[in-house]
Amino acid sequence: MTPEEYYYQNKLKKYTQNTLFEMRVKSLDWMLGCFKKGTIRRTTIINLIPLGNLYELLQHMEVEERYEDCQIIKEVIDTIYEHDKKSNMSLKRKKEIIRLLENTIRTESEKKGGGNKELIAKLEIRLEDVREFKSKKSL
Repeated sequence: MTPEEYYYQNKLKKYTQNTLFEMRVKSLDWMLGCFKKGTIRRTTIINLIPLGNLYELLQHMEVEERYEDCQIIKEVIDTIYEHDKKSNMSLKRKKEIIRLLENTIRTESEKKGGGNKELIAKLEIRLEDVREFKSKKSL
């Protein structure tokens, strides 16, 4: 193999890899649109596209300084993979969590010396978050 053949072979590989990354970003944008329309499920996406591959693609696009594409990839990660876990909370589960938090706050407050004030403050904040939460069904 001559140096010229080696140069063009590697250039072709780089071109092909960049083309593949470009196609992946465009397909991610399309897939995110389908997810927002409701024509594709979260579990389908998670099963087909590993999160690690998205982070690799994000790093590659950062190196290439393609920040618009990075924004699409980050939106997919945030919307699909890192979505708010509380969104699936049922009313029964919400009531159970409220009851447990109130019980823990009450028992901690009844301890000698008023209990751990820092823990009580954190639990009260969590309690308010759960009380203010509205499920998707109630909206």
